[in-house]
Amino acid sequence: MKTLIFSFLLSFLSISLVAQPPAWNIQREVVKIPMRDGVNLEAILYKPAGEGRFPAIVYRTPYGKDEYDGYAMFPLAAAKEGFAVFLVDVRGRFGSEGEFKAYHQERPDGYDLIEWVGKQPYVNGRVGTYGGSYPGIVQWLALSEAPEALKAAAPDMTPINSHYFYYFGGAFSLVWLDWFMPFIVPDLRKRANDASGPWLDSEAYDDWVKERESWYKNRPLSGMPLLKKYAPYYYDWLSHPDKSDWWDFASVEKDFERMQAPALLLSGWYDAAYGPLGAIQAFQEMKTKAATPLARENTTLILGPWNHTSVTVRKTNFGEISFGPSAGFDFDRVLIDWFTIHLKEEEAPMPDPLSVFVMGANEWKTFSDWPVPNIESTTFYLVAGANNKSGELVLQPSKRAKAMSYTFDPNNPVYDKSFEKSYPFDQRAIEAREDVLVFTSEVLQEDIEVIGLVEAALAVSSSAKDTDFHIVLCDVYPDGKSINLSGLDAGYLRMRYREGFEKQVLMEPEKVYPISIDNMATANLFKAGHRIRLYITSSSFPHYDPNPNTGTNIATEANLIPAVNKVYVGGKNASKLILPIVKK
Repeated sequence: MKTLIFSFLLSFLSISLVAQPPAWNIQREVVKIPMRDGVNLEAILYKPAGEGRFPAIVYRTPYGKDEYDGYAMFPLAAAKEGFAVFLVDVRGRFGSEGEFKAYHQERPDGYDLIEWVGKQPYVNGRVGTYGGSYPGIVQWLALSEAPEALKAAAPDMTPINSHYFYYFGGAFSLVWLDWFMPFIVPDLRKRANDASGPWLDSEAYDDWVKERESWYKNRPLSGMPLLKKYAPYYYDWLSHPDKSDWWDFASVEKDFERMQAPALLLSGWYDAAYGPLGAIQAFQEMKTKAATPLARENTTLILGPWNHTSVTVRKTNFGEISFGPSAGFDFDRVLIDWFTIHLKEEEAPMPDPLSVFVMGANEWKTFSDWPVPNIESTTFYLVAGANNKSGELVLQPSKRAKAMSYTFDPNNPVYDKSFEKSYPFDQRAIEAREDVLVFTSEVLQEDIEVIGLVEAALAVSSSAKDTDFHIVLCDVYPDGKSINLSGLDAGYLRMRYREGFEKQVLMEPEKVYPISIDNMATANLFKAGHRIRLYITSSSFPHYDPNPNTGTNIATEANLIPAVNKVYVGGKNASKLILPIVKK
């Protein structure tokens, strides 16, 4: 009997070993990759040792390939499964030659790099790309050039519209300063042999944290002295606040009909606001407009409970909320399977067309398309409560009209403590401010599941010629804590852009305007015993520059003045919250 059991185990072990991928010996080397203008990009290459031709995977970063190589597990894991992996410094960064100008050279460089990689004698001609944030945007720009060797891409947590990357809801994204000062300027300073400040990102970050709050408040925005030497294009951004063709250098909205390779898209509900919106829009565009059936039919979208670049196997707690073990996500495994299918053309687990993590339920759901099926747009009306700053969300309109007002002082804006890495946290301290209006439903008698874009259709006015309005959707727990269901940079509108981001139209003081704020996405199960809450205010600092309320040029205005802002509820100017609720 023991012999029989041993023989069975040995047989089982042999079968298991046969099913495993080859145990490749890996070699690592540094390579130079020529661009069309003679500039060389530097890359670290991991590939299986010995003879053979392998599919290639490219990662392009402005943050230092060597630093990424020091912590990332994916390159070695992919090489061990038979891929050649290139980690590349973009032009003008770290080991690569040339001048760095954010996003401007990434389209042609992406094409040249991918075609060069595909022609190497150890590459089988099939190339994929991956990475998030800046390393995600460069993939979109390369996809728009349609290099023949590019067969699959995985851009995660990225926009596809560069204007809302810089001016979300029409307001300038002030945290670009947090990108430049600790992560971009130090290496540029080092390349120039400039000893006026740190050369290491870590040291620059420590210095920046000590002084950044004063720089957030520096006015005018165009008078910022910090970036004149090493990032003069910051001032170009400020001089082009309207959406126009000028922004096409980093936008691919017009390019989907040229894209030939499928994309694996990923973002999180607490990603920067452009992340989930960019992923959703890209999914819809690829499904309907991509140049090939393969790209249209195989593009997939994953939306989880994560914040920016936080997708890890073990991380399931974000801020004050635990999303349970299902939130842990082996993205490296998903990527390797994705590239196995599209670069090796072998079988591997294929992700569903659309995978959505529903917070509250803390579980994944799969769908075939976005918007998800069986959705009913449900209107909650804002009605006034017992005082000026609180009210209710109800399903029936009220005939009792009221203007609920608050004073928005841009010198004392609403501050988001989670701005560096958005996360869910109790909003009651913000909701208690005098410049915040709070509307809450009755205690829910049954579960309500919301998946999709949230819209606030508001009637508003202001004493100023221009101001901002900001909405936040919260899940109120039985113990009273009020948890935001997206990052606090979502749901924003600068009033001069209420008619579209292509032109500025100032307000007539005290005139009532209908507006729609719909740049917020989420998926949440509001459980029975919980309540739904919407709060409205006029700032989210330091995500966005507080509106000076003067109606003048935002970039050059140094004077910030208070405005009395009103939200109208009930009667003919009934403000509404519209939620995409899953039908039972």
